[in-house]
Amino acid sequence: MSDFTIYSDDVGKVRRLMLAYQASVKAEYVVLCHRDGSIIAEVGSLGLDATPLAVLSTASFDSAKQVGLMLGGENFQSVSYAGENRSVYIAPVDEALLLVQIFSGSRLPNRIDDFNRLLVEKLVDAVPAFTQNTSKLI
Repeated sequence: MSDFTIYSDDVGKVRRLMLAYQASVKAEYVVLCHRDGSIIAEVGSLGLDATPLAVLSTASFDSAKQVGLMLGGENFQSVSYAGENRSVYIAPVDEALLLVQIFSGSRLPNRIDDFNRLLVEKLVDAVPAFTQNTSKLI
């Protein structure tokens, strides 16, 4: 469990940004989580406990970073998976946070990297503490 904390007003800002993003990219579910698996904000629903999803997404992203190092220092910016019924896109907000996005269908939206980058910029503008190099955000 992290000692990650933000003001409730900031959570409201984050949730509004995530709701607008969810609608624009037609995501089924979007979760902002700490790298320890703690959920900060979520929009949409999967009908299951999202904590294991957050923890496994973190492990998946960390594994991809290690693969990048093995390949000569590649710095992977995102990880994605496509299944028959759902697809997943995982990307960092900074060193401590990840956005995990679930989409219906076997394909991710076109230009998802661009849309995700825009959301990250808006999240950091709304809550600058997200990118401060501290373990406790107040």
